[in-house]
Amino acid sequence: MRYLLVLLFCCFLPSAWADMTLSIVDQDNLPVADAVVTVSKNVVGTPSSVAVMDQVDESFVPRVIVVQKGQYVSFPNSDDIRHHVYSFSEPKTFEIKLYKGTDVAPILFDNPGLVVLGCNIHDDMIGYIIVADNTLTLKTDKNGQVRLPVKQGDKVSLWTERSIDGVNALESIDITSDIEQTVTLELLPPIEVTDHSSHKGFGKKKW
Repeated sequence: MRYLLVLLFCCFLPSAWADMTLSIVDQDNLPVADAVVTVSKNVVGTPSSVAVMDQVDESFVPRVIVVQKGQYVSFPNSDDIRHHVYSFSEPKTFEIKLYKGTDVAPILFDNPGLVVLGCNIHDDMIGYIIVADNTLTLKTDKNGQVRLPVKQGDKVSLWTERSIDGVNALESIDITSDIEQTVTLELLPPIEVTDHSSHKGFGKKKW
């Protein structure tokens, strides 16, 4: 009976290691999807699974993916037209010349940082691969939310392509709650109405 009471008591204690909910919104109080949050103190391994960056309706799908250093990424082309995928980013420079379908070998991403993708045929096709340095790195959902194993006093870093400081900029966030926290950022307009050519190439903090 004594052990049962102890167990019940522990169940009702606030958990220092329970996940908290971080919400990211813009200046119009709209949720910021596809923002990438990194918890540097949490070390993770490299998944054996192959991540997928598809091409659908002349767009990279999903627009943003997160992988760990040493992970492979597959680039199927689900469109009926050919694409020419490339990146000039320092962590991974590569190109996949005109192709359709899935007969393309996955590509290894072995250096951490931001990899910006483009298509040599369709200039408005832009995608992003965040290559994490074996640290816990997660993406906000359509509601701008992400669950993180952090507590009050911790720090995390945040990336979003909508940063007014440039696509390479990182924002440092202080965690002020063990349960939930909302962070408001001054950002460029949502992607649907953003001219991608307006993005500056350098931010005050860089990958």
